[in-house]
Amino acid sequence: MDRIIGISDRTGAALHALALAECNGGSIAAGAAAERLGLSPSYMAKILQSLANKGIIASTRGIGGGFSLKKPAAQTACLEVLEALDGPLPVNYCLFPKPICVTRTCAFHRLCVDAKRLLVDTLRNSTVADIAAAFSCGT
Repeated sequence: MDRIIGISDRTGAALHALALAECNGGSIAAGAAAERLGLSPSYMAKILQSLANKGIIASTRGIGGGFSLKKPAAQTACLEVLEALDGPLPVNYCLFPKPICVTRTCAFHRLCVDAKRLLVDTLRNSTVADIAAAFSCGT
């Protein structure tokens, strides 16, 4: 239970890199994103290449190459990015790694169902443009 929202570091880095691309006119080099986010350039390149393979961004090789948004940031939902990298959110309605309730109905089941619905709705309605608007784009 170390995180309230189970978004991987990889997805967090991807969303930030896409926000940086938006701040940069729609494209960014993996090295520039890595430097800005304090990540390894090879790790960032792998993340961005995964997004390119899933059709979220386009990649351009060579000098002046990098990664560019395939559609406007306002049309790229955070949920789309999360599911492209991590798959669908898990359907686990227990707060413990191993269920502890003695009955078939967990005391927190309804709370977890409601929380997941709110999370999915928020991620579906939040976009890369929303992150970019809140992201410090200055160097």
